[in-house]
Amino acid sequence: MHDTRYTMKLTFKYPVYPTKTQEITLLSWLDHLCELQNSARHDRKVAWETEGERVSINDQQKKLKVAREKYADFRQVPQDMQICTLERTDKAFEGFYRRCEKGTGKKGYPRHRKRIKSLTWKLRKYTKVVRRKTKDADKQTIRVRQNPIRETAWKHDRLKVPKLGEVKIYMHRSLQGDPKEVTLVKKASGWYAHITCELPDTPKVEPTTAIAVDVGTTHYLTTSEGQKEDNPRWYRKAEGLLHKHNQTMARRKKGSKRWYKAVHASALHQERTANKRKDFIGKLVYKLFHHYENNVLVAEDLSVSNMVQNKHLSKSISDASWAKFFQWAGNIAERDGFHFHQVDPKNTSQICSSCGKKSPKKLSLAIRTFDCSFCGTILDRDHNAARNILYKAAAAFRGERWVTTLYETRNKNEATKISGLETAKQLRLFDDLLTSPSL
Repeated sequence: MHDTRYTMKLTFKYPVYPTKTQEITLLSWLDHLCELQNSARHDRKVAWETEGERVSINDQQKKLKVAREKYADFRQVPQDMQICTLERTDKAFEGFYRRCEKGTGKKGYPRHRKRIKSLTWKLRKYTKVVRRKTKDADKQTIRVRQNPIRETAWKHDRLKVPKLGEVKIYMHRSLQGDPKEVTLVKKASGWYAHITCELPDTPKVEPTTAIAVDVGTTHYLTTSEGQKEDNPRWYRKAEGLLHKHNQTMARRKKGSKRWYKAVHASALHQERTANKRKDFIGKLVYKLFHHYENNVLVAEDLSVSNMVQNKHLSKSISDASWAKFFQWAGNIAERDGFHFHQVDPKNTSQICSSCGKKSPKKLSLAIRTFDCSFCGTILDRDHNAARNILYKAAAAFRGERWVTTLYETRNKNEATKISGLETAKQLRLFDDLLTSPSL
């Protein structure tokens, strides 16, 4: 029997349309799971403060089993959803313990949740008979997961939800791989199903053509070829209407129907702004790889969480969402078999991309043109930084480790001695850099 190894995970998002009765049931389940998560958190906290012991997830699952036998409200909620909630709490505490052991930064103790907006359940496996080789031979069976979707001839298919029945779902594209778990998410615009599937790893292509990008706030990014992408500034454009929604909410009595209506309008406006930003980032990453026909993308390894501490740039950096751009670049590269690497951002804006010498005077952010006092090169600041990022990447052998400096990139003989390779050409990842006049 052929055994396919699934290692890569891909999540498909679809809108679902529960009926009024189903939505009331789902909302009651969300309230129950929120109380369960807070109770599991309180149980761990009390056990540590009183006895100095850590409560494991197995202990809490045993308590859940007893509660389901004793209380009717626990039995009304699917057990798989309750177990996933306990696993979420366990994951939060494991991250807290790990950060405490490192002793750096904020510890991030799991907080008390006022509400949760998602419920998850895992798809169980069952034995399926495939075929019979001979009349006397045993049946050949495989272990497959339950299919959460029932296809229909109509516009909407059906999503099988435990203890709820079938819910309408709009499958605008087909699933791929082996479905593993389903998450129902409640947003201001409605309900959505996130179906996580496992797929075989896509083999990496041979790195041949590469492009580097330097992100910014004036322009969203500048490539090593000199092309620029304008910054849409979605939040700043939506800030005025958001302020009007908040003013309307502040005028109304808190807790009234009209107040909840204003809250929903504000949440819907913010969700649309976030969707516009995600759509822009996804299309931009796809264009850098596929439209520009590059199989290697290089960017800086920026510490965005530290950069947003700057009170003058925090709103612009958050609006650009650089961390989301880097995350999606890595995910799309993994999905399509491309390469995405990040290099040390140190001095990429302060060094000339032609001669490799550092500017004697530190360039402030207000200076947008790099004027080299050694070789006379005049170049856009972001374009110069993007070229330096690409040269840092090209200095490493086959793009797997970024260990060489900018000086080693430009001095072929010195780079050969340091690396121990036969020729300096083996250091190069991209053939077009060998004939570049800047080198």
